[in-house]
Amino acid sequence: MFDWPFSYEQFITAADYIGIAVFAITGVLAAAGRGIDFFGVIVLGMVTALGGGTIRDVTLGAYPLVWVENPIYLQIAVSTSVFAFIWSRYLHSPRRALLVLDAFGLALFSVIGLQKALSLDAAPIVAVTMAVVTGVAGGMIRDLLTDQIPLVLRADSQFYATCAIFASAVYLSLEWYLGYANRWVALAAMAAAFAMRILSVWRQVTLPHFVQRQRN
Repeated sequence: MFDWPFSYEQFITAADYIGIAVFAITGVLAAAGRGIDFFGVIVLGMVTALGGGTIRDVTLGAYPLVWVENPIYLQIAVSTSVFAFIWSRYLHSPRRALLVLDAFGLALFSVIGLQKALSLDAAPIVAVTMAVVTGVAGGMIRDLLTDQIPLVLRADSQFYATCAIFASAVYLSLEWYLGYANRWVALAAMAAAFAMRILSVWRQVTLPHFVQRQRN
């Protein structure tokens, strides 16, 4: 069996840091071509990176907020946003990069949100809800601030919040089967969410749309 050089808690923390960086980049990429100045771009990166986790912690009553208690979250969000502001100027296809990075961030944050809620003894249905909130809320704020319909609400959007629910199902199922959660369980759930999101975009798979019938 592969022997990990770090604990499960360290793995989750590292995944959280990576998720912060990835979502900060998506916030910056979403600002491309929208006439937003440097300060606005940094703010957009920060709220995208920290928005979902903030709403989750406020809802769960987990105080102080994680980025207030541990400023490294804020430092990662700001520094990554500055880096992305410079780097994005050399991208030939920012939309493609945005889709891939957004899928990656969604996968990471969904599992992190679920795990955080479970660690606070939340009921499974509440934990799944927090997985969705953590995974999609930052992106919703990003889209609203850039004057777009949030990706998760668009009729033409492929699986999005569904991926967070799927990741939660994989995590909880494996935890129940094994009797405990470990890094492999978290990795499997993250990979499942990422693969589902990328495949749904590639194959243009969407949920059924609400269409109101016209009366004659």
